[in-house]
Amino acid sequence: MQTKDKFGRTHDYLRISLTDKCNLNCSYCNPTLSDKVLNKDEILSYEELRRLIKIFVVNLSYKKIRLTGGEPLVRKNILTFFESLHKIKNEYPFELCLTTNGTLLEDKIEKLKEFGLDKINISLDSLRPERFFSITGKDNFHSVLRSIDKAESLGFSPVKINTVVMRGINDDEVIDFVEFAKDRNLNVRFIEFMPFSNNSWNENIFISNGELIKTIETKYRLEELDLCEGKVAKDFRISGHKGRVSFISSISDHFCQSCNRLRVTAKGNLKLCLFSQMDSELSLISLLRNSFFTDEAIASRIAVNLHNKKFSHPDIDELITLQNNNMLSIGG
Repeated sequence: MQTKDKFGRTHDYLRISLTDKCNLNCSYCNPTLSDKVLNKDEILSYEELRRLIKIFVVNLSYKKIRLTGGEPLVRKNILTFFESLHKIKNEYPFELCLTTNGTLLEDKIEKLKEFGLDKINISLDSLRPERFFSITGKDNFHSVLRSIDKAESLGFSPVKINTVVMRGINDDEVIDFVEFAKDRNLNVRFIEFMPFSNNSWNENIFISNGELIKTIETKYRLEELDLCEGKVAKDFRISGHKGRVSFISSISDHFCQSCNRLRVTAKGNLKLCLFSQMDSELSLISLLRNSFFTDEAIASRIAVNLHNKKFSHPDIDELITLQNNNMLSIGG
């Protein structure tokens, strides 16, 4: 079935938010702790999620599925869900990835690997315990470090570390992160601070990845690696070292022209773009709960919706005015 948009971009990567709940309240994502979370019947059940993943993999030939949140590991019976996905993977192979804040990972990661988890991204925005607390509102710094160590020891290659850099908050740790990763099987990915509802984005806090590269190159030589089709990060080898660094420049140098991904929100809506608005979203949860729609019919609706995807997200002046664009429910 057709998986290209009207600009000829093939889409084969799906990101699914399992929940809008998180046990942290990071300043760039969930700055105001809200009691307004979705009820159980407002999010996709595990059975519905399995069916949806199968539709994307079997009917639409998607090759990569990433599970996100909120924090995906706060959801009850998450290991049982991964075990059930393993059975689908055995019959219809795809790459299964997870993005997590790492706070609940340490005692689950062995089972996750056993159940077919291929790749893992762990969020970490500071290497200083007191600053970690300041950014996240929680004292979980050491549990995240233990999770990173365990992921590396289990052979995830590489373990990717997602770091949102904000001027005056943690930009003075950029070299520290390079040194944290340079002699390990780690890939630190510096992500530009993006505007979302209620995260108080402003140009004084924003720092471009171009500036970060210049900072790093005062001490280390970076060698750019080939950019694979569909990748959003610019990857670099740290000359003379094992580790890598990458840069995701959603604001200063967007990668919309090669976008290959769709997103499903915690509410079960299909988002064509990280920054698309609710009026353009397709309610997959409604289709899945309507016995009239077969897997083939749902796949067809997804393909038709994909055709309407815009070439790029709005410029920054428009992005900062968007409403109802909550990172917790989108899943990044």
